[in-house]
Formats: sequence, C-alpha cells, structure tokens
Amino acid sequence: MGAHIDETDIGAYTYFVTELDPSLVSACAQSCAAANVRRASRAVTKLYGRFMATTGLEPTQYSLLVACALTGGATVSKLAEVFVMDRSALARNLAIMEKRGLVKVKPGEDRRTRKVALTPFGEATLANAMPHWREAQNAVERKFGAERLRTLLFELGELMKATA
Repeated sequence: MGAHIDETDIGAYTYFVTELDPSLVSACAQSCAAANVRRASRAVTKLYGRFMATTGLEPTQYSLLVACALTGGATVSKLAEVFVMDRSALARNLAIMEKRGLVKVKPGEDRRTRKVALTPFGEATLANAMPHWREAQNAVERKFGAERLRTLLFELGELMKATA
C-alpha cells in the first residue's frame, strides 16, 4: 500500500530554490491557467462593465440577477456552487443587491438555508439591463468571433469540470 500524504506532510517534501530561473518565470507567465483565465476574465468583465454602466449594475450583479431569474428562488448555497464562489463573498454581493431592492433573501425550507428571489424592481432592472448586455455580447462576438466564443465557452466549461 502506498504512503498517504496529507496537508501536514507537504512541508516535509518541499525544497528551496536559491536562484530564480527567468525561463521558468516566463514559462509560468505564459502557461499558468489561473493567471491567464483571471486576466481574461478581468478584461471581459471590464468590457461588459462599460456597456452596463448606465444600468447601475456591475457585470457580476447582472449575472446574479440572471441566475435568480432562471432559478426562481435558488438557495444561497446553490448560487455559490453555480458561480464557483465562496458563500461569504456571495453573501456580501447579495447584501448590496438586497439593500438596493434588487433581490430578497429569505429563509428557506429549514433554518439552515436561505433563498434568493428577484424583487419586482430587480426584474425591471434586469429587463432594462438586457439590451446593454446584448450590446456587450455583440461586441465580443464581433471582435472575437461568434464561433470562437462558443468554442471558448464550451472549453471553459470543460476546464471547470476538470478542476472541480
């Protein structure tokens, strides 16, 4: 039977490099999935943010409104899972949106769960924001290519599955 390594053992198997190898740093910068996906995410979010600015919504808030509209009252845990987001970070975003009257967070079937639903104002805000989202989406499709975008979205889904 092979040896089991848990988190407390990791330090025993590390070593220290005394010199930084520039070629390794360069290879990391070019091939690191985490860094490159986050950089692309920030660029795309910035573009959508410009189109959404007049709606008063951040792109993340828009996405949460869409998810709430689609689910018709998902739990905070389910939304956190869908967005691959820490529950506390999601709760902070939802608190801001609830304060603005966009969503209502209420107790679920048991005391441990909370459900998130759009308010009528949230529905109206989402309806108003959709044409702005469409403009941003059209801009991405024009600049990047609709087929390339479909392929990218599929591949990102596969990457999420592979890293889950």
